[in-house]
Amino acid sequence: MTDTDTGTVPADAGGAEPDFYLNLADARIVATEALLEAGENIADTIDAHAMSCIYGDAGLGKTFSVLAALKEVAADLVLFLQFRSRPTPRDIRMELFTLLNLEGKPPSHPSEFDHLLKRSLARRPYVLAFDEAQQFSRECFEFVRHLWDTGKGKNRPAVLFIGGEECYKTLYNEPALASRIYIWQEFTPMEPEEVLRNIPHFHPLWANASPELISYIDQEAGGGTFRMWSKITHHILEGMKRRGLTEVDENIARWAIRRVRPPRQRHRREDDNR
Repeated sequence: MTDTDTGTVPADAGGAEPDFYLNLADARIVATEALLEAGENIADTIDAHAMSCIYGDAGLGKTFSVLAALKEVAADLVLFLQFRSRPTPRDIRMELFTLLNLEGKPPSHPSEFDHLLKRSLARRPYVLAFDEAQQFSRECFEFVRHLWDTGKGKNRPAVLFIGGEECYKTLYNEPALASRIYIWQEFTPMEPEEVLRNIPHFHPLWANASPELISYIDQEAGGGTFRMWSKITHHILEGMKRRGLTEVDENIARWAIRRVRPPRQRHRREDDNR
């Protein structure tokens, strides 16, 4: 699946199944080019004990793809961090302290805290995955770089930054950070031909749907993202159940599209058609 950020974030990300948006029943992971590329890039980053950046707009499957790839890594080596609001280096220190299951009280002085984290991270070949990294300030990226720079040999942690465009911009615009990024991968929406190739494999609802119907839905609301397709599929399944339908058609698709498309977007389209 491409990064729709269709995934939710489990605490033990290294050993958990990535979840489909809305927990869509019967949905399948589709081996898209972006998913396969992410798997390869993450494996190479881990093998090289390097830092890499996976970025793109929301809803494109970045987190989902990373979680799928990290299933191949021992769960106790993956430290998956996500912050809902802008963190500070102190927040990152505290989260690492918790995920590493360190004993005692967290040190109060930053240098002492950093020394503890460096010593702990050096014990095993950890993978640090920072989701929603568009929330990171330059200071947060620099802090992670500092932890990584001081690592040695095969037990230096691999680092994955996963986030939106701001994640890429902050890293790219700081030479000391950009020069350390081993692999850059941008997630983009599926092209129309990819949609036609992948959506019939995504869910049984679309297995026998006509290419014309799939193209219409994608143009009107799907936008080449699995998150939107998950949402549309969920609505259509509910609508079919209420109406006693056994097959998806354009009428039920139009009903679902009206539900998922923001009102202003609908009004703009109506104005354009006048």
